Amino acid sequence: MHLWLSVPFGLIVTLICLSGAILIFEKDFGHIGQANVVSNGNKPLPLDSILNSTAAFLAGSNQIVGVTTYPDSEHAYKVMLAKPAMAALWVDQYTGNVIGKYERAKIFKLASSAHRRLFGKSRAHGAFGAKTGKLIIGIASISLLLIIFSGLIVWWPAKGNVKNKLTISTDKGCYRFWFDFHCVGGVLSTLVLIICIITGLNWSFGWYRTALYSTLGSKVSKSTIHKTPAENFIVWENAYNAIKSVNPDSEIRIYQGDVDVVEGGFGNQQAYKTYRFDSKDGKITTILPYSEKERSNHIKGWIYTLHVGSWAAWISKIFYLLCVIIGATLPISGYYLWIKRLIKRKHRES
Repeated sequence: MHLWLSVPFGLIVTLICLSGAILIFEKDFGHIGQANVVSNGNKPLPLDSILNSTAAFLAGSNQIVGVTTYPDSEHAYKVMLAKPAMAALWVDQYTGNVIGKYERAKIFKLASSAHRRLFGKSRAHGAFGAKTGKLIIGIASISLLLIIFSGLIVWWPAKGNVKNKLTISTDKGCYRFWFDFHCVGGVLSTLVLIICIITGLNWSFGWYRTALYSTLGSKVSKSTIHKTPAENFIVWENAYNAIKSVNPDSEIRIYQGDVDVVEGGFGNQQAYKTYRFDSKDGKITTILPYSEKERSNHIKGWIYTLHVGSWAAWISKIFYLLCVIIGATLPISGYYLWIKRLIKRKHRES
């Protein structure tokens, strides 16, 4: 099982791991070169002034549906638009000038295409390749789970032989080095790889997603889409100022009637509390703490957080990075060992 699942899916596993290693750091580096501004010690302009200047910049019938502000004083505001899907602008909060369109950096766009669809075009393009690519990635992920378990069974040490099984020999030739590296590297990266597979299959198969949520005692979380255009920017500013005063170091996302405040820290990186405000004057009407949100909301956040390894900030991200890079090398070292054995067997038979 370990060999004959690895042979057809090995290169796909390497691609999944390498692209995943890149995506781990998208939130940290994805905005670089797009959203940098200089504060020079100044305070941002009033929110209604920023949004009014942005609205004047927009062409045609496009409208503003949201804005995100960041605790980093030199990170531009992100203004979300009604169309097309995921459209947004970076705006300098100190001048009100539009810096440019929000665009996913090419390296992350390519990595995402490889990681999720095997380079198939996204569903937004109506491409058949998206469905086929997701299916192949999903099958390869399930195969990797079986490869890991069968590998652990093959590796499992006899009583008192654990130390030898966790040692990489450097003085017994190339074959022995790669054999030991393959075994030890596989064992050390097992936990992270299994976590990534179990959570990643959530995006590959609808039946798996339903079963996973059901096992965790919930229905599948519904996606939240904010498409209601802003009605009054001064009202938004009133709500924002009230919330910013008690959450000065948080990422804040403002929509028509709602404001989400990202909690951050260790743990679920998609945890946020929601404020609702009066559309007439911006006064806060209700506060919904994250702890009181539906169970499906918590599950959805933890699936993503565990998959990308962001639960302990840079510590867990670097740990995940090392494990998935090892995971990417395992098929390559496995091919090497397999081919060497085939050559030795052929020599013995000749």
